[in-house]
Amino acid sequence: MEQNFGLKLRFGGKDIEERGLDLYDGSASFHGFARALQITAHAYLNDEVVGRAPALKGGSLAFGSPRQGSVLFDIIARFSRKPKSAPLNSDTFYDFTRVALSRATGDMDVGAATSFVQNKLALDEPFFDELAEKLEGSLQQAHRSIDNHKVYASLERPRSSLILFDKNTSAWVNTREIDPLIEKFTGNMTRLNTQTGNGRAYIKEIGKIIPVRKADEFNESNKGWLT
Repeated sequence: MEQNFGLKLRFGGKDIEERGLDLYDGSASFHGFARALQITAHAYLNDEVVGRAPALKGGSLAFGSPRQGSVLFDIIARFSRKPKSAPLNSDTFYDFTRVALSRATGDMDVGAATSFVQNKLALDEPFFDELAEKLEGSLQQAHRSIDNHKVYASLERPRSSLILFDKNTSAWVNTREIDPLIEKFTGNMTRLNTQTGNGRAYIKEIGKIIPVRKADEFNESNKGWLT
């Protein structure tokens, strides 16, 4: 049993039209997208979040035939076995990929179009928070062409777009400042994954629910205050 899902990675913009995609930065960007898609496909197939692009047992990602006249890559995601918990169909795979990469690039309110992803968000939202964190390094590299040139990129499924990558998504994945001072906020936990320490909390000073995670030095004896 093998099922294939097609993806397209398209680079466009003024620089693409006038001089093409820079070879060095473009290859770095593609490698970043390749790593991000490999990590995302592994999460879809195995219901497991990993930090490095793994050997995708039970599946593979491969180039399709290149097309003349545009910087467009055909990517083929092949799955030779059923995912651990997800249904194996194109709508669910595309929706999972769209939601995972959208949240990893700043769209925390992205909606799900399929029942599996809707339930995953409702019952195990920290899964996507953890996945977004693991995708950060790959997506920073993926934006290299976007950072250095007048370029955007889009990930597409056949006949429709899934997600656009541009200066705004680059700003999100490249911004992580650690305040050297300890600040106090008030609010309440709304969700917590006791295994990973990732969760969501409503912060009164910010006025909305945001993703949070326990610090490495968090005293486990205080976990009861979170749960």
